[in-house]
Amino acid sequence: MRSTIARANFVSLLVLGVLILALGWLAAFAERPLSSLPFALHVSLGVLAGALLLAQIVLRLAVPPPALPARWSKGRRCCAAFCEFAIYLSLVLLVATGALWGYFGGAPLQVFGFPLPVSTAADPRLADLSGPAAAQALGLAGVTASEALLMVHRLLAVIFAVSVALYLALGGFTRFRQEAPPPEAPRLAPALIEPSPTQGLSSRLRLFGWLQFWPQLAIALASGVLLQFSTSGRAFSPSQSGYGDAIYWSFCAFLLLCAATALAFFYTRAARSVARPDYLGVRKVTAFWFLSLGLLIGLAGVVLSFVGLSLSVSLLVAKTVSQPPGIAITDPNKIIRALDVFILLVNFALLLGHFIGVAIAAWLTSEATRTRYRFAVATPPQESRA
Repeated sequence: MRSTIARANFVSLLVLGVLILALGWLAAFAERPLSSLPFALHVSLGVLAGALLLAQIVLRLAVPPPALPARWSKGRRCCAAFCEFAIYLSLVLLVATGALWGYFGGAPLQVFGFPLPVSTAADPRLADLSGPAAAQALGLAGVTASEALLMVHRLLAVIFAVSVALYLALGGFTRFRQEAPPPEAPRLAPALIEPSPTQGLSSRLRLFGWLQFWPQLAIALASGVLLQFSTSGRAFSPSQSGYGDAIYWSFCAFLLLCAATALAFFYTRAARSVARPDYLGVRKVTAFWFLSLGLLIGLAGVVLSFVGLSLSVSLLVAKTVSQPPGIAITDPNKIIRALDVFILLVNFALLLGHFIGVAIAAWLTSEATRTRYRFAVATPPQESRA
């Protein structure tokens, strides 16, 4: 009973954490982030997530979770354990940095309509807390404590999102499922064993799944870090928001890239099922649904990242043309900032990652169509003999 409660609480914590991240991103795009409805829900659900996290830690100590499946490789077990540890650690630090930000910032916060006490302490400089030498070494000499905590809080949010995506892609929840031992396959004579038409497709799925997974994972991690710097810089130097902002499209393309990366790992896991001789006979219509989904996600990601890249390039060109030579620029909106370059790099990297996914998904879909045709041609003679 307690293990079921711990499992349900862990799933609720993950779902609530993803919802809180989405609300935080929506609040960052609002004109007045601190007074928007997504920010109020972000704070309220963050307090609820802190309570669930405390309960989950107590349940984890009282009822240890089942061990990872022994059939997994050693590297997969280590990655799943590390992702679970990163989820817990990032959640703890997210709650801590959020609470410290509310204390140092002195902003009026509410939890489900109930106002929290506002701190009267002024927002100090980071150099006053950590020392001038440490702040100078980190390049944060002129940054206040609340600004530094906000940057760390958003970086931890990216780490939490990547850890959850990898944990789901690795199949971490299968450790809670009781699987019956597979029945022993009947031993057939060597003359009766026929090669499976899906055997070659299975090997290609495994190979190209890894070829898509690792580049997209590297691009997703790099894009997440660049998005963190971009959103932090946008909070300190706001500009236009909404559909005309390139960072809006890059964030949507980043979410699709995370989904495409998890689906690429699923290709390698699905290769075992595809290798069975009766796979196409049991699943005639939905045999290769994951390839169609991967192609759809890749095409949507290409469109979104291309729109973001076009907006970034047009913004840089407009700012460059509007700068008169030899005259000091007094309008800050006409200055090319590092934020604009970061967003351009993010959209270019996301476009490259989605292009890799579309190319591999399209080629695997054509191979799956050929395999389905060969299976359909070979099936009627077998049925007539029966």
